[in-house]
Amino acid sequence: MSADFSHAVLAFGANLRDEHRFTLAHAKGHDALRAAEFVGIVDRERLRHAFRFVYCTTPDEAQRFDRAFDQFFSGAEGIAQPDLPARRTRPGPEAPSERVASPDSADPDPDPDESDGGSRPQARPAEGYPDAAATWQRLRARYSPGAAISDPPLISGDGLDALLAAAGTLISSVRLGRSRRWRPQRNGPRFDLRRTLRASVAAGGDPATIYRLGPPRRNPRFVVLIDGSRSMAEHTGPSLQFAYALCRRTRRARAFVFSTAMREVTRALRDRQQEGHLLRGLGEAWGGGTRLGANLTAFVRGAGEQLLRRDTVVLIASDGLDTGDTAALKRAMRTLRGRSAAVVWLHPHAAEAGFAPSASGMRAALPYVTVFAAAGNRADFIRLARNLGREI
Repeated sequence: MSADFSHAVLAFGANLRDEHRFTLAHAKGHDALRAAEFVGIVDRERLRHAFRFVYCTTPDEAQRFDRAFDQFFSGAEGIAQPDLPARRTRPGPEAPSERVASPDSADPDPDPDESDGGSRPQARPAEGYPDAAATWQRLRARYSPGAAISDPPLISGDGLDALLAAAGTLISSVRLGRSRRWRPQRNGPRFDLRRTLRASVAAGGDPATIYRLGPPRRNPRFVVLIDGSRSMAEHTGPSLQFAYALCRRTRRARAFVFSTAMREVTRALRDRQQEGHLLRGLGEAWGGGTRLGANLTAFVRGAGEQLLRRDTVVLIASDGLDTGDTAALKRAMRTLRGRSAAVVWLHPHAAEAGFAPSASGMRAALPYVTVFAAAGNRADFIRLARNLGREI
C-alpha cells in the first residue's frame, strides 16, 4: 500500500474513533490495510465489507459504520462531509481554531457554547461520476499499489511495418531446442542411407560421399509479459507494437499484460485485422499499480505450466518498480529462469546516460536475467531483434 492510502485508512480509523464513538485499538489500522490489500480497492462494496469485519464488534457499530464509511469516502478527497459533528479528541469546550465563523456573521466572537452551530467548510462532491462505484475507482486510481480504471491502450500503426520485419528477424535468428523431424545435416548423428546410395550411383556404386541426418534446432516459443502499470504509461507503446508483431508473425508467441492483475492478450493481438486498434476489457491488468512478484507468480503457476519449456524465451517489458513482496519476485524469477531458455528484461530507461537499475524490484530480478536490454522506442526493439540470437 502507498503512504497516501495508508494515511487515508488511518485517518478513517481516527474518524470512527473521534466522530462516531468507536472503541478501536491502534492495531485495527494495520488490520484494515491488510484487508484492503487482500480484497483490493476497485470494488467499493467489497472494501466496505472487509472494513466492517475489522472495525465492528457489535450490531450497533455495524449500523453506524455504514454511515461513517459513506460520509468519509464520498468526497473527492476522502474527507468528512458537513453533516458530521465537530471533531474533538477530548471532552471540553471547543478550541477557537476548530470553529469556522459563518461569512454572513458580523460577530467576531461566536458563542462558545455553540459547539456545532457555526457553519463548516463544504466538501466538494465528486463531479461527473454519478455512479458511486465509478467515483470510488477513480478516486483511488492515484494510489500506486491499487487497481484502477484506465483508458484502453492503443496499438498504433505508426512504424509497425518496421517492427513486423524485426519480429521476423528475431524468429529466424533465434534457434532453440530440437525438432522431432530429421533433416540433412553435415555432422548429424544418424546415417542417411537413402541419400548416400543415390549419390553412389554417379560414382559407380562406390559410396564416396557419406550423408547424415540430424534434428535441427527450431524456432523458440516467445512469451511477452508487458507491465501496464501507471509508471510505464509513457513507454508501453513500442512494447505493445512488438508483441503485436510477434503474435502476427508466429503461432508460437503468447502475450500478457499485467498491473495489479494479469491478462492474456494473444487472441486480441492475433485476431485483429487492422492496426491502430484498442485493447479493451483489460480491467485490473492495465493502468493500476505494479505487483511484479504476485503477477509473475500467478503466471508461473497458471499459463507457465504449459508455456515454460527449454525452448521458451521470456521477454519482460517493465521498469522494475514493484510495490509487492520482493521475496515473491525473486522466487518467480528463479522459476522463470530455471524452466526457460532465457529471460530477457526490457527496460524503458536502460539506454539513458547514467542509468542504473536501482529499483528494489529490478535489483531482485537482475540475478535471474539472461539479457538486460533497452526498450524505450522502436529502434531499441529492432536492435534487440538483430542481436538477441547471438546473446542467448
